[in-house]
Parts: sequence; structure tokens; C-alpha cells
Amino acid sequence: MRKAGHLPLVRPYLANVQNTNLPAVNEAINELCVEEEDFDALKTSIDTYDAFDQIALAQRCEKHELLEFRRIASHIYKANKRWRQSVELSKRDELFQDAMETCAQSGETALAEELLAFFVSNKNKECFAASLYTCYDLLHPDVVMEMAWLNGMSDAAMPFMIQVMREYSRKVDMLMAEKKEREQEGKSAEEASKQAEAQVNMYAQLIPALPAAPFNPGMMPQAGGHEQFMPQPGMYMQPPPY
Repeated sequence: MRKAGHLPLVRPYLANVQNTNLPAVNEAINELCVEEEDFDALKTSIDTYDAFDQIALAQRCEKHELLEFRRIASHIYKANKRWRQSVELSKRDELFQDAMETCAQSGETALAEELLAFFVSNKNKECFAASLYTCYDLLHPDVVMEMAWLNGMSDAAMPFMIQVMREYSRKVDMLMAEKKEREQEGKSAEEASKQAEAQVNMYAQLIPALPAAPFNPGMMPQAGGHEQFMPQPGMYMQPPPY
């Protein structure tokens, strides 16, 4: 039907069998959506069925004269983790909110800082402040402060800096509380050790000392700590009784 140029005649059939998620069917429907400029149906199709050449479709939509199709191209790039291409396309069409969301989703600090520098170079204070909120977790406070100070946007960056200082203060407070808790635990363990040692000493003082063994001149200490009987002058050996 495509070779004959009658593909639109079988669109109802294609729509009924698209749930099989076959690449040929999906690409045929996407092609019809582009030709008929039905961007809502195209977005629904690509979000529901992913078995098609996504990059090829994005490159085709990227050059479309309608903004919504270029936005779909940016959406496809983002879905395939081509963050930079998606951001550049959004910047070109001045879809700044889409660009901010793509940067936040990418998790790349360098990309977020590039977008921030783009807003600074265009003197777009509102988007500069909005990107600080959207990409908050990716931005370095020193970079933000330097950009804002050098370009007269310190007032736009002030809410961001206040929040950063609040988080840093909370982290320092948590570390100090943990340090204090460890010190208290160490002091408690030391006191418990001293109490146990004192109790052992007290028990040792209560035990009576053993009497010293009487000295027997016949038992002389030998090397190694053993004692051996030594006969004395005037002593004689008695035979053992039977």
C-alpha cells in the first residue's frame, strides 16, 4: 500500500493492529500522522508503542515547520537520553521550560550550568531564576553566585542562595549533634569502666588474706620454684611402716 501510494486508505486497519507493536505498523502510522500534521496522535503513538526507528523520526520532526512537531522531536531525543540535542532544540524554539526539565532529568551538572550561562548571556533574568529552582540539585552555589554577581542578577539568585545556606546550616547542626552524642557515649563508657574497676577493688579488699605457710627448714627452695626435702644434721631416716 505504501508503494502504491494508498497508505491512508488502510489507516483504520493499522490502528486496529497497532497493539501488536510491530515496527512496520508503527512507522506507517507515525508517517501518516506527520503527513496529516496530527501531532496529538503522533505523540500518543510514540509514547504507547516504541518499536520504530525513533532517531529517524526525531530528525524528520526536527525540521518540521510546526512547532509542536519540533517539540515532539525534542521529546524523542530526551526519551533516548540524548539530552544535549533535546536541550539545544528546545533553546532554538525558545521552549525554555522544556529545556529546564530536560536538564533536571539528565542529572548532568555541566548541561545545567550551560543552560544557566545561556540565560545570563541573553539577560533573561526570569528564566535564570526559574532554572535555579528547576535544576537546584545540579547547580554549584559558587558558580551560581559568580554568574549572578558578574551579570547583575544577584537579586534573582538570592532565593537560591538562602536555601543553600539553610541546608548547609542544617547539615552542620546535624554533624555537631552527632559529635556531641558520640562524646557523651564515650564519657558514659569511661564512667562505667571506672565504676566496674572500683567495684572489683572493693571486692578484693573484702576477701581475707591467706595465712602465710610456716617455715620448714627441711624444705629448701630449689631452682624453678620447687621445694625439696633436705635432711638436717642429727636427723635420721625412719623406715616406712609395713
